[in-house]
Amino acid sequence: MPDPKRRKDIKEKEFLGFAKSYLSEAFPNPQRNGCPRDSELTRMAEHPNETAHASVSQHLTRCSPCFNRYMELLAELKTRKAK
Repeated sequence: MPDPKRRKDIKEKEFLGFAKSYLSEAFPNPQRNGCPRDSELTRMAEHPNETAHASVSQHLTRCSPCFNRYMELLAELKTRKAK
């Protein structure tokens, strides 16, 4: 009998993979209109639970360059924590 938790985990991974690939390409912003400073993205990566990030978080859903930079910052943070 299939494990329902495992199926849920697989569906979540598929969804997150789709969302990541979609957000990373679907919203080009070559003029970088309305983009937050890199320091704001860094702070959000380091302190994701702060409510002050609402506007930055919302921006990430409509700006692929910022979303990609945020993902880079998360990866860098993960690497630093692993050392």
